[in-house]
Amino acid sequence: MIVVFKVNGLGDNVVFVPAVQALRSRFPDMPVTLVTNPGAVELYGGSLGPQAVVPVSKAAFNKAYRNPASLLSWALKVRRWRPKACLLSYDQGSVAHLLAKWSGAKILVGANSGNSRYQSRLSIDVPFPPDGCLATWNWQTAQALCRALGDTSQWPARAPAPDLGHLLTGARAKSGARRRVVVHPGAGKALTQWSAELFARVASSLSSDFEVVWIAHESRSLAPAGCLREEVATLAELAQWIKSADLFLGNNSGPMHLADALGCQGVAVAGASALGWDPYWHPQRWSVLRHPSLSCSPCEDLSKEMGSCANLESPMACMRYWTPAMVEAACRERLGAQPLVKP
Repeated sequence: MIVVFKVNGLGDNVVFVPAVQALRSRFPDMPVTLVTNPGAVELYGGSLGPQAVVPVSKAAFNKAYRNPASLLSWALKVRRWRPKACLLSYDQGSVAHLLAKWSGAKILVGANSGNSRYQSRLSIDVPFPPDGCLATWNWQTAQALCRALGDTSQWPARAPAPDLGHLLTGARAKSGARRRVVVHPGAGKALTQWSAELFARVASSLSSDFEVVWIAHESRSLAPAGCLREEVATLAELAQWIKSADLFLGNNSGPMHLADALGCQGVAVAGASALGWDPYWHPQRWSVLRHPSLSCSPCEDLSKEMGSCANLESPMACMRYWTPAMVEAACRERLGAQPLVKP
């Protein structure tokens, strides 16, 4: 058995799926158990998904060291799995590294960006890749594990897009001949969040020429004027809406990475996010909006969580730079539409 630790958010898991699918395709007879965030479980379905998925919230898992009973329970559980190898993504903390060490596995492969106070004495510690992309780091980590397990097959230098066909069993028909824009205004972190109110202004203006679907991530949130409101309950529903779109509009977020994986073109408002989080698989289909000259942007440090904006003189200047008119213009350019002329 291979035990894989990837307890993190949606976007982090989207760019990790190819690593798991590579393990399954190269070692079809070796069971894979994945420990991950509940919100990411759906990503790992299909014929190349792990045989078992153990969901746990990131907060509860990473703080298990504060509760000896919880940590012991996890240690006994992983030990009972009797893994031959453990794979740890670069973003896993001390608990994952401790459990890997205590698992009894002889092969511990992973990458450490500095999130872990405890180093688990990895058999192979995969360094940060020259291209600076997190998807590449995940891919090279999976390759290192496969090599340690005896795989000698050829590997592409870059990770392929994940096979997410299991999420696309339903279709989202368009209401007419107009092209569709799907807008997801949410983000996992405040520092990567362009205002939902500003997204709403862009969406409402675009609705004059396009069918605009507003993905509501709060049950009480209303759709902007002229837009179709959709409250999705599953990743499959979100994937189906994105797959039906001619353009995705959102923050640098999990849904953005899902859109990129599905081959959708898009516009992403990016601020603090590291360049390694830009769309990985189809960068030519994306307009990533970053401040053109701000010296502190992007400021994300992969070795620690971002807590607040470090630009004390002009907080969140990287996000405040973008106006609704500028974002709308980027969307219309991507769609090959004429700029909206307003009186």
